[in-house]
Amino acid sequence: MTTGHNAPHHSLVPATVTKSYHKLGRVKVRYPWMDDDDESDWIAVAAPMAGGQCGSFFMPEENDQVLVAFSHGHVERSYIIGALWNNTNKPPDDDREKRQLKSRSGHTITLDDTDNAELISIIDKSGKNKIVLDAKNNTITIECGGDLTIKSQGNLAVQSDKDVSIKGANVTIEAQQKLAAKGQSMALNGPQGVKVNDGALEVV
Repeated sequence: MTTGHNAPHHSLVPATVTKSYHKLGRVKVRYPWMDDDDESDWIAVAAPMAGGQCGSFFMPEENDQVLVAFSHGHVERSYIIGALWNNTNKPPDDDREKRQLKSRSGHTITLDDTDNAELISIIDKSGKNKIVLDAKNNTITIECGGDLTIKSQGNLAVQSDKDVSIKGANVTIEAQQKLAAKGQSMALNGPQGVKVNDGALEVV
């Protein structure tokens, strides 16, 4: 590790990440007193939780600014204890009512505490695929820009205390064994009527 013989002994120092990441959850950094082509050895990154094949895994990216702590003031025994925003790398949002987790590509998890508009959202980088939990209206909305698949190897139940509606350009219901419909009343409506085709009931 190259630190320079005259490197100051600090307890906390901001540094710039030069390489990320090592298989043990480590990065290399450049300290303020280093030359542009110099860097540290691999430095461990502290996490809220870390264990055997588990934990909170968020590695700093190259050129991120991080805060480095030196054990007992020794530069050769250092730890990354956090990351810092600056004029180059700014926060993902400037709304103080939001708590947000955003990845490099743009995947976003937002906890919005805006008064009378509280919600939780999960949105991918395209912005077309999202899950929104709306606390004000007590609703959950799932939106998909392409195909949406719900699959279960066990029983799948859809239940509501109110109405259930299914709408699409073409709707197909297929049972490999038994198809049952039950209700106090039943109506099948089509522009021409209803017919049975090879044992299948069709609305035509």
